[in-house]
Amino acid sequence: MPKAERAAQILFEAADDIAIDPNDLADDDYRDFDQFTIARVEPGRLWLQYYEDGVEHTIGPIPVPNKATRLLRKGWEISCALGSIRGTWRIIEVANVYPG
Repeated sequence: MPKAERAAQILFEAADDIAIDPNDLADDDYRDFDQFTIARVEPGRLWLQYYEDGVEHTIGPIPVPNKATRLLRKGWEISCALGSIRGTWRIIEVANVYPG
C-alpha cells in the first residue's frame, strides 16, 4: 500500500501544478472523476482504460512524473479526472490510487 499512497501523492501534486479548472474545458476535452484502470505504464507515461456505455476506451499516453511511473503498475486503479489540454490528455484531479 505505501507505493500506491506515494504514487497518489505524486500524481496529486502534478495535477495541482497544472491548475486547470474543469469548467474551462469543452465537454469532449474532459473525462469526469471516475475509476480508471492502468492499461499500460512506460517511464513518464500512462494509458488509462474506462468504460462508457458498455464500451471500453483507452486514453494515452498521458504524461506523468517519472517517479510516479516507477511506482505504478498495470491493473491498478486511479480515481481521477482527465482533461485534454492543447491536444494532450492530462490527469487534472486525483483522489487515490488502488493496487490491483
